[in-house]
Amino acid sequence: MYKKLSFSLLLCLFLAACSKQPQPYESFEDAQVGLKTLNMALVLSGANKTDNITKEQLVFSDAYLAKRHTIYQNLMGMELNLNQIAQVNYLVIAERFPERYFNWPAQVDVLKNMLAFEGTKNTPDNVITWLKLTQETLDSAKQSNLKLNKVELALLQSYVLSAIGTNDVQPALKSHIRAFSDYLASYRPRGSVGLRGLPNGTQWYQSKLNYFSGEVHSPLEWVTLLNEKIKVLDRVAFDSKQPTSHQKSFLVQYLSDEKLIEGLDWQANYQDLPAMASNMDMSDKDKTLMLAMMESDIGIHYHAWTLPQAKVNLVKRLKMSPEEAQYLVEDIILYPGQSFSFIKQMM
Repeated sequence: MYKKLSFSLLLCLFLAACSKQPQPYESFEDAQVGLKTLNMALVLSGANKTDNITKEQLVFSDAYLAKRHTIYQNLMGMELNLNQIAQVNYLVIAERFPERYFNWPAQVDVLKNMLAFEGTKNTPDNVITWLKLTQETLDSAKQSNLKLNKVELALLQSYVLSAIGTNDVQPALKSHIRAFSDYLASYRPRGSVGLRGLPNGTQWYQSKLNYFSGEVHSPLEWVTLLNEKIKVLDRVAFDSKQPTSHQKSFLVQYLSDEKLIEGLDWQANYQDLPAMASNMDMSDKDKTLMLAMMESDIGIHYHAWTLPQAKVNLVKRLKMSPEEAQYLVEDIILYPGQSFSFIKQMM
C-alpha cells in the first residue's frame, strides 16, 4: 500500500511539474532564434559555428521535426501581426506535406556545413548517422512514390563528390560518404521536376502560391491573370548577376538591397519575402522578369514542363544566355512559388 501511494505521489508531482513548465519561446524573436539554432546545418554562418551539433540539429531527424513542431506551436499561441501569422500558418501547413521525406534539401550543401563544425573531424558520428538517416528516409519515401527529381539528385551528387575530393575528411568517414555516393549513383529520380510529380504535390504547390501571393487563385486562374499582363510587355535583358549556388534563392538575393523584414523560414533566409517585395520600387524591367518567372513557375510545378521547356520560355521572355536560363529554372524548381511575392505589384 505504501509503495502504491509513493508511486502515485511521485507521478502527481511529475505531472504537476510538467504542467507548470513555461513555454520556451515567448516572442516572435525568441522563436526565430530557436529556429536559426535548430537549422544550423542548413544556414551556416561563422556566428553559429559550434563544437558539435546535437541530435535535434540533424536535419529532418525525428528529434529535429519534434523540436520544430514545438516552436511552431509556441508561435501559434503568440500575439503576432498579420504578416507573421501568415508565415506561421504557411509553415504549419507545410508540415503536412512530403518535405520531411527529403531530409537533405538540395538547395544546401548540408554535408559541407556539417563538416565545417569544429570537432566533427574528430567525432564524425553525427555525420555518419545523418547520412544513414538520409538514405533510409529516401528508401522509405520510395515506398510512397516520393522521389527526388533529377535537378535535386544532380546537386546532391555534386556535394558528395566534392566532399570525397577534399583532403580534410577522415578516411573512415570518407568511406561512408563514398557508400552514400554509390547509393545516389543507383538512385532513379522521378520524371517530373516540378511539385506536381509528387503525391499531394499539387496541394503543396497551392499552399505556396496562396502564401507568397497573399491571394487564393488556382494555378489556371493565375495563368489567365499573368497572360493579360505579359502580353503587353516587351522582351527585356536579364542583367542580374548570376550567383554561383542556390544556397540563397534568386529572390532573396534580388531583394538584398531592400529594408529587411524578419521572417521564420530558412528557405527565405529568415526574411518575409512577400512583405519586402511589396515595398520594392519596381521598374518595368523588374516586372517583366518577375512575370516571366511566375509563368515558368506554374509551367514547371503545375503543367509539368520539362527543364528544356522552361528554359525556352524564359529565353522567349527575357534576353538571357542558356546558362542564365539554366540557373533561373533550377532556382524556380528548388524554391517553388517565391516569385509570386511580387504579384501584388503587378495587379
